[in-house]
Amino acid sequence: MRYKRLEPAPLPDIGAYDEGLTGYVHGLEASDLEERFARALDNAGIDYQFQVPIDTAHTLPGEEKVVDFIVETGMPHPVEVDGEYSHKTSEQHEKDRERDAQINGALRDRGYSPVMRITYEELIDQDHADAVVLDTFA
Repeated sequence: MRYKRLEPAPLPDIGAYDEGLTGYVHGLEASDLEERFARALDNAGIDYQFQVPIDTAHTLPGEEKVVDFIVETGMPHPVEVDGEYSHKTSEQHEKDRERDAQINGALRDRGYSPVMRITYEELIDQDHADAVVLDTFA
């Protein structure tokens, strides 16, 4: 008995999903996660600043720390967006904790909330980014 070989049907061409990311927020270079977060803030009508320099007690002149976002909702909220790889190791987590403590110390007396970290899992696509912004700031 001879079997006829069946060829698999070709997959339909649905094209690559294009979010239309530009690589910029407010004219400054941004990661895809930062841009999604900024779009989510825009979608919710929430004001923010991007890449904000902060002087801390541990900062040398001209070497200020830069906070990814300052989200304005009555009380300013410093927000750091953590990428999948650059914030994964325990050593990086410790550096992040030290950095957050320095920034919190510099901003506490100015009425800012503590640094908030948003992870790549929360910004995996625009729907997730929109949800985290609404859950956190709206």
